[in-house]
Amino acid sequence: MLQVYTWEPNANSGKPLLCLHEKGVPFTHHYIDMGKLEQFSPEFLAINPDGTIPAVVHDGFVMTESTPIMEYIDDAFEGPALRPDSPSARWRMRQVMRYMDNVVAPSLAMLASNRLAAPRYAAMDPEEKQRELDKIPLPERRAAWEKLMFGKTPQADLDESARRIAQSFAAFEGLLGETQFLAGDAFSLADINVMATFYHLPQSYPEEVNDRRRPNLMAWLRRCHAREGLQRGFATGRGFITQRAAEVRRLLDVGEVAAGC
Repeated sequence: MLQVYTWEPNANSGKPLLCLHEKGVPFTHHYIDMGKLEQFSPEFLAINPDGTIPAVVHDGFVMTESTPIMEYIDDAFEGPALRPDSPSARWRMRQVMRYMDNVVAPSLAMLASNRLAAPRYAAMDPEEKQRELDKIPLPERRAAWEKLMFGKTPQADLDESARRIAQSFAAFEGLLGETQFLAGDAFSLADINVMATFYHLPQSYPEEVNDRRRPNLMAWLRRCHAREGLQRGFATGRGFITQRAAEVRRLLDVGEVAAGC
């Protein structure tokens, strides 16, 4: 029995969903609405006391880190292998995932949360904000949410996040000039890891990510968006992310191979 607790198929929540659909593994999906802070509900904290998503439970074994979860899925279930055979390609796969997890994804999350989520808390009563903060078990996560809720994120941090994101576009453009996919010429977990966060770039960063400036990155995005497994994974949302992925496919002129899934 495989139980998957995630929000929309985006960033960390997206990684296990995309991975499972690429391998064709059946699972039960439990939608945890981050917009309603359901990750801090007593029901979810009983599964993951840290209050972070995703969480995946396989025969009673609980996993809560999205990138190791993908490697577990590739080990534990049948289906197409999602890791390269050669040690050097596996090293490159893990290097890409580490860079994405530690540098790029947190920067995008900071910018997106301050642009989209922070305004929702601006009019909230300070005491209500504090009650919501008190539900968050991890001190470091509580500190991050406090900055978001009370508008305390330093501008210097936002500027540095923007710089790191712009730098990553050039880094991936160069990497994809060498091979079709991020860890070589075969699709791998590295591509799922990055795609879960970067699927929307031509829509959200049209001046930076387009066929003229980033032809290699754009070609990679088309290859990934055309995959049936990824399309099915992005279809697991309840609105915004699923709709956005479909819009990006139309923008890239990529056909729908998972219609009606």
